[in-house]
Amino acid sequence: MDLKTLRIAAVVNTASGSAGPAAAVELERLLARASLTPVEVASVGPAEIDAALDRLSSVSVDLLVVIGGDGTIRTAAERCGGKKVMLMPLPGGTMNMLPKALYGNRGWQDALLATLEAPRLREVSGGQVGPHRFFCAGIFGAPALWAGAREAVREAAFLRAARQALAAYRRAFARRVLYVFGDTKTGRAEAVTVLCPLISTALPNDAPVLEAAALDLAGAAQAFHLALNAIFSDWRHDPAVETARVERVRLFSRSSIPAILDGEIVRLPRAADVSFVPHCFNALVPVS
Repeated sequence: MDLKTLRIAAVVNTASGSAGPAAAVELERLLARASLTPVEVASVGPAEIDAALDRLSSVSVDLLVVIGGDGTIRTAAERCGGKKVMLMPLPGGTMNMLPKALYGNRGWQDALLATLEAPRLREVSGGQVGPHRFFCAGIFGAPALWAGAREAVREAAFLRAARQALAAYRRAFARRVLYVFGDTKTGRAEAVTVLCPLISTALPNDAPVLEAAALDLAGAAQAFHLALNAIFSDWRHDPAVETARVERVRLFSRSSIPAILDGEIVRLPRAADVSFVPHCFNALVPVS
């Protein structure tokens, strides 16, 4: 692939954990080393991310480079879906779920350089629930309640974090989700996870399905047992876990369903359908 024939634009979230105002300058410097000149580099704060992504993903751009956290990356991938715009989602946050799945543990500079040296196109599938898409994993149910406490810690609001953690603990084994995996498996569980082919070790990368798992934990002791299984063996073989390969997962709850999609918190209605999306966007990644 000859990158010099492409119109390249970039968006840098200056508020992301490992990015900042200097990241945009460094990005342009590294692109220049490869004799590439972007048509625009938007170095913006969180309030301007959506507008920048909308503008750059809708104009005549062939490749969109994004440096940001999980929320910025997921939004960019959604914007590039259904369009001919290739995406290079570089890690700029803390969890970096999608960038890690595509580039390993490289920092954004190393991921960029490796891709520029030997680029290849990779089609990325994923899941969708309501208007939201995810490309690595979705967590639905009680464990997602802890995400609010995590965000409060990030903002140094420790009193709020303590309150949210306590509330999440009290509700962790009280809120159960009714699930339907495909047309056959049904049950109730404290949490349902849905893994995309991009990160599931049980699915090939081109699998036309999602891997769904229901975690039916009877209390803290069983949660600890499952954690040990995850470390020392395959958690899929634990009797507290029900798994299935499906194109669709239906979820029901007595109240709204908390969820984490690729590291970002969303709140879903009491009934939600999770479906497999065979082609979400095209990622530009290194050959190896």
